[in-house]
Amino acid sequence: MYYLFIIALTFCVCVASTAFNVEQKNGWWRNMLFVCALSAGQGLMYWLGSLLGGTFMHRFEGFAKVIVLIICFMIAFRMVMDTLKIKSGKNLFLIDKPKQLIILSIALGINALFAGLISGDAFLPLFGGITPLLIIGLSMIWGLIGIGTKFSQTKLLVNSLLNIAAALAVLATGFVAII
Repeated sequence: MYYLFIIALTFCVCVASTAFNVEQKNGWWRNMLFVCALSAGQGLMYWLGSLLGGTFMHRFEGFAKVIVLIICFMIAFRMVMDTLKIKSGKNLFLIDKPKQLIILSIALGINALFAGLISGDAFLPLFGGITPLLIIGLSMIWGLIGIGTKFSQTKLLVNSLLNIAAALAVLATGFVAII
């Protein structure tokens, strides 16, 4: 179940990298650099969330199952809201400056930050210290899929459907944590 959670959590990199191959001026290496930056942002935000969660989440261990469900619901809600943007094409981020890439990386990493908050043993420990590396690796795979497929309306539709499936997988993880 934890693998499915991480796979679903990192799907946003595939969605964001959809726009990278829209412009012909972007070469494959530049797109790969963008994907690496987004993937590193995912891992970094999870790690920062786990550090932040380690400072105060121990106070909520009595409510651990409920907290996990609430955080999973928040992540799933954000993913569903992103799905509405995917369908209308408002999530196509064309990057011209490094500052835009950093902002996009932080925006995509918010869900990973939330997941990092609940990375304590009493909550949703996932895979311990190796989790950020798994997140980076899976984000890279999703990003390669995103830049490797040709841009089309069908791709936007598939991204929407997969994003809904990812949101449901995150929500299912929250419900499994309660049981």
